[in-house]
Amino acid sequence: MPAKWKLCKNCQRKVEADAQKCPFCSCDSFEEIEESESLISLRQDLKELFEYCDLIDNRGEYDKEVTPILADFKERGGCLKSLLKSNMSEFLYYIAVQANVFTENKLIFIDDVLELDEDLEVLNFNLYKLYYIDYIKEFPIPFKIFIENDLFHKEFLEKKNLKGYTSKLFEIYRNTGNEYFKCDNDTDYDCERILSAYMDNLSENIITFKRDFPSGNYKVDADDDEIEKVLDMLINCKSISDLHENLIASAKQWIGYAIDGDEKYVDFYKELSQKRPDVVAAILMDQNNVVQISDGVFQKSEEPPEKESLDDLLDELNGLVGLEAVKKEVNSLINLVKIRKIREERGISQPPMSLHLVFSGNPGTGKTTVARLLSKIYAELGILSKGHLIETDRSGLVGGYLGQTAIKTQEVIQSAMGGILFIDEAYALAPKRQDDAYGQEAIDTILKAMEDHRDDLIVIVAGYPGLMDNFIHSNPGLESRFNKYIFFEDYNPEELHGIFLSMCENSSLKLDDTADKYLKGLCEDLYETRGDNFANAREIRNIFERVLTAQANRLSCDIDISDDELMTIVIDDFKQD
Repeated sequence: MPAKWKLCKNCQRKVEADAQKCPFCSCDSFEEIEESESLISLRQDLKELFEYCDLIDNRGEYDKEVTPILADFKERGGCLKSLLKSNMSEFLYYIAVQANVFTENKLIFIDDVLELDEDLEVLNFNLYKLYYIDYIKEFPIPFKIFIENDLFHKEFLEKKNLKGYTSKLFEIYRNTGNEYFKCDNDTDYDCERILSAYMDNLSENIITFKRDFPSGNYKVDADDDEIEKVLDMLINCKSISDLHENLIASAKQWIGYAIDGDEKYVDFYKELSQKRPDVVAAILMDQNNVVQISDGVFQKSEEPPEKESLDDLLDELNGLVGLEAVKKEVNSLINLVKIRKIREERGISQPPMSLHLVFSGNPGTGKTTVARLLSKIYAELGILSKGHLIETDRSGLVGGYLGQTAIKTQEVIQSAMGGILFIDEAYALAPKRQDDAYGQEAIDTILKAMEDHRDDLIVIVAGYPGLMDNFIHSNPGLESRFNKYIFFEDYNPEELHGIFLSMCENSSLKLDDTADKYLKGLCEDLYETRGDNFANAREIRNIFERVLTAQANRLSCDIDISDDELMTIVIDDFKQD
C-alpha cells in the first residue's frame, strides 16, 4: 500500500499525499518518500494480524464456557479488528506524548499504517479522550482474547497454522513503536525509554494473565491515585460517552469488586453513587436489557420485551379481571399525565406533581401486574426513558453491614433508572427497634434518589393496607413524597371465578357444567371465609394447579384418552387432594 504522505522540498516536513500545497510553508514542490524495508515488513505483519482478527470476528459461535472474554465482547457487538486498531493508535499516541515528541506527522503515520481511514481532526479528538493517569498499566482486550484463543483453541490454531499470535501481537506493538519514532527521526533517550517502559508493563501483564486467567484469579488492583483520578473524571463528566472505553471498563470492574465486598473499592463506588448515580446507571446497565431482582440477585432477560403500543397497553390494563376501582384510578392518573405532557410541550406552567405511588392491598390482587403495565405506559407517554420494572423487597436492598446497605440499595436504584422501582412489602424496611439502622439506611438512600431523579425514576411501594399506612407515616420524608394511594380490594366471588376461567382458557381447558357450578360455590366460600391475609389470585392459582394434578392422575389410567377429555375439568378434579 503506498504511503499517505510526501516530503515538502522547502521545509522538509511530511504532508498528506494528496496535498497541493504544504500546510506549513505553502510550498507546492514535493518529493516522494521511499519506505524502508522494516516499514514494508511491518505493513505485511499488520495485514496478517488484521486477517487473524477477521477470522476470530467471523467465527460465528462464541462459547461462554470456553472463551468467556471473547463471548462477552461479541455479545456487546464488538469488532476485534476495529478494537485492535483503536488500541494500537492509543498506544502510539501515549508513547509520543509521554516522550514529548507528538507531531502532525505521527497522526498521519497512525492513520496510514493502521488503515484507520479517519479524518485527522476526528482521530486527534478521539485520542485525546484516552489520556488519563496510569494508562501504561492498561492491558488491551485483544491480548486477553488472543491468550484465551491460544489456551482453548490449540487444535484449531495448529491445524490452521495460526499458533503464537499473542507473541506476534507483542512484537508488532514494539516494531510499530520503533517505526513510529522513525517517521520524525526521533532518536533521543526519552523515546526509547518510554517505549521500553510500556513494553515491559505489557510483558508483565501477559505473564500475569497467562498465569492467573485459567484459574479465574486474574485481577490487577489499581493504586489509590488511579482510583481518585478516575473517580474525579466520572463525577465531572457530562456523559460517559466523553470518556475512554478503558476507563469505563475499569470503573465497571471496580463497582463489581465493591459490590462483592472488596474494601479497596467501596469508597469509590459509594462516592460515585452519591454524586453521580446517573453515571453509575449508565456504566452498569445495558439499555436494551430488562432487569428483574429476585432475592437480591440481578437477572437479565435474554431478549428485550416486544414493543407495545399505548392503545394495546391500555387495552391490557382495562381487560384485567376485576380491579374496577384500581383501573378507574390508574386511567385518571394516565389522563392527568397526558394533559400535563401537552401543557409542558406548549410551555404552559403547571404545579409540581409526584408520580410515586403507594399500592396497598392483600397478596394476589394484581399490584405487580398493574405496576408493570404502568411502567410501559409511562414510557410510551414519554414520562420514563425505558419503561422497565424492577421488583425487589427488603432482602434485595439491605446488606450485611452498615455502609453495604447504601451500596446495595444504590445498585438496585441504578438498575431502575428510566423505569419503575417496585418495592414489595416495603413496610419491612421500617426500623422495628432503635438499633435496627439497616432499613433506615435503605429508606434514606431511596428518598435521596427520588429527589435527585424525579424526572426519570418512579418508586411504587406496596404491601398490606394497615402496615403500609403505618410505614408511610413513620417518616416525614416518606409522607412528603408518597401522597397518591391506590387501594387494591380483594377479588369478589365473580372475579375469583373469572380468574380461574381465564387460567383455563390460557391452558386450552374448560369446565363441564357440574365443575363450573362447584367452582362458583367454592369461590363464594373462599370470599366469605377469607382472613386478613387472603391470597386472592394466588389462592386461585394454587387451586388451579391442584386441579391440573388431579386431572392428570385421573386420566393417567385411561389407555385411550380423547382430546375432549384432555381439555375438560370435571367435579372430581376439585375433590381429589
